[in-house]
Amino acid sequence: MDRDEGIEGESARRLADNGVEAEPLGAAVSGDDAGRRLTGAKPRERRVSAVAGLSALVVLACALSLAGLWLRGGWSGGVQPVANVSTPPGGSGLIGCWGGQPGFSPNLLDTAQPSAETADTPPAAALRALLASPYSGMPTAGWILVSESSSQTVFIHAGTMADGNVEVTVVPGAPGPGGFGADGWSAGGYGSCMLYSVPPTGYSVATWTLDPAVPYAAGGTELHILVTEMACHSFETADGRIAPNVEYRNDTVIVTLAVRSLEGAQACPGTAPTPYVLHLDQPVGGRNLVDGGPWPVQTIAAGGQVVIPPTPTPEPSNWHMPMDCTGEADGAGSFKAASMSATFDVYCAALPAGWQRQAMTGDSMGSKVVTATYRGPNGEIFELSEGDLCGGLQSACAPGGSDLGKAMFGDREGQLVAGPSGADYALYVDAGQSPSWMATGTGMSQDTFKALTAAVIVVGK
Repeated sequence: MDRDEGIEGESARRLADNGVEAEPLGAAVSGDDAGRRLTGAKPRERRVSAVAGLSALVVLACALSLAGLWLRGGWSGGVQPVANVSTPPGGSGLIGCWGGQPGFSPNLLDTAQPSAETADTPPAAALRALLASPYSGMPTAGWILVSESSSQTVFIHAGTMADGNVEVTVVPGAPGPGGFGADGWSAGGYGSCMLYSVPPTGYSVATWTLDPAVPYAAGGTELHILVTEMACHSFETADGRIAPNVEYRNDTVIVTLAVRSLEGAQACPGTAPTPYVLHLDQPVGGRNLVDGGPWPVQTIAAGGQVVIPPTPTPEPSNWHMPMDCTGEADGAGSFKAASMSATFDVYCAALPAGWQRQAMTGDSMGSKVVTATYRGPNGEIFELSEGDLCGGLQSACAPGGSDLGKAMFGDREGQLVAGPSGADYALYVDAGQSPSWMATGTGMSQDTFKALTAAVIVVGK
């Protein structure tokens, strides 16, 4: 047995010990006679780009060696070996929610019975307790067990949420106040789940696209690409930290990237993708060229031609960042969470100095109604209610009070009334329908109320 075979065998054993199957990522991509080859890569000179990238938390790292190749079948260039990783970056072939460890075999999505919630185990009992709560908004059946250990068990429900999948992690221990659990286990966290190839410890997920500034040449051995690092990295580019892994198949060339993580806490300002030149051992030719980072993999080119993806729905120009909402700094992420989980436009208030957000509901997954209450410097109360306000009964949300004509609720026109129940003024938008929007004001003039309603903003999803 040579050294490389010994390392690969040990990797497979460790994965099996952790309850996951060691299967190459390429196994789920069609093609015969797969052969993983080392690549040599070098960074390209940094260029300023206006394309915004997805970012996250990390610090400045030392310059890394760009020369050495690391182990057969592994990543190369831009990184140095990590002492506690016994396989090359990306060598596990596992996928996970947002690329998180421990990950699981892609085969589970097709072969596992989607009934893990019915198992006679403490983790499954804890999952059922969460799903039965009136706040979860998640499906009560159809779950897959993707990984389990003594410290956590992870379940996934595929293709049910706006973002695609949903993940629940349960951990040993009794639930805290307001938590859910059973049989000595409790729900440790849940949320949307986009699947990505799992990078090793010390690396973060990355995706890539072809650089539109350089024409794609299927017969060449250079790919000019733009690399987006998925972890927060302040204002640092990915220069010198990109690790490519290229698998050459008869009908497909799979390029999977990882980025060496920075150390320490990082801001997430949304930096532009990093231009990079990837050197290939073989021209792509007429084969499919795919990004192996997201799952399912994304086809970048086919038959020697760039694949043009469908034009995404443009973000409305009236959408704003969640931090533009008054009080969001006091409950960071609440309006973003509400907007992401809601099927309707979620509005927040952008109020003058001296106002504070007192309370908010509806920011948990599956909520049908979002409410937010604000208090002014002189005791004024301004409240927003949005979503399925009628609850199936139009009489429950019909406008009340004296008609004062039309007024604006942000970019929507509504019906203004005086003297509704429990307030001085109210503004109704699409009253009696689902969704609908309502604002109420107490302790302020009509002009002040109209100014506050006109200033509400749509929170970007």
